[in-house]
Amino acid sequence: MTNGVAPGAPKELYGMFTGPINQAAAQRISNAMSLAINNGVQGIHLLFQSDGGNVGDAIYIFNLFRSLPINLTLYNAGSIASIAVIAYLGAAKRITTSNATFMVLRTPVGATSGKLQSADSTAILDEKRIESILQSKLKLSEDKLKLRSVADLWLSADEAVAAGLATSIGDFMPPKDQRIFYTGAP
Repeated sequence: MTNGVAPGAPKELYGMFTGPINQAAAQRISNAMSLAINNGVQGIHLLFQSDGGNVGDAIYIFNLFRSLPINLTLYNAGSIASIAVIAYLGAAKRITTSNATFMVLRTPVGATSGKLQSADSTAILDEKRIESILQSKLKLSEDKLKLRSVADLWLSADEAVAAGLATSIGDFMPPKDQRIFYTGAP
């Protein structure tokens, strides 16, 4: 290793993740990130696609992404839905193609804390964690907030940028002859 960079290691890595957000995905993403960091990589560009999954694993990935000591750029080139939105929000730089979509979880209808506590205290904890992250990262209009209280909220690329979900519109375009790693479902 020279100057903290493994011989032949690129400064920037390009990869893809597609699949459910679960413990196996969190482990594969963690392994890929630590391997890159330990080899002196300075930035990762990750094409990210998921319909959602487990709350705890998404929050873990969110915290992993936001604490990485290297630059991470996530790209949405299709759809990021449900709890995967939380994981996506962990990256400081989030790019979406102009025709990609996002689905932000709805707020449970008629689900008061008292009802949920008697039914499942885990649901209350998960709801609070999700809401805390969404409120700290998104700027939704009153109309969007009202809609989200009764249904899943779908956002276009332009709406996602306006709400702060994505930081810009662009494309995942690795340089020619760039090797690409894959961390998605086996």
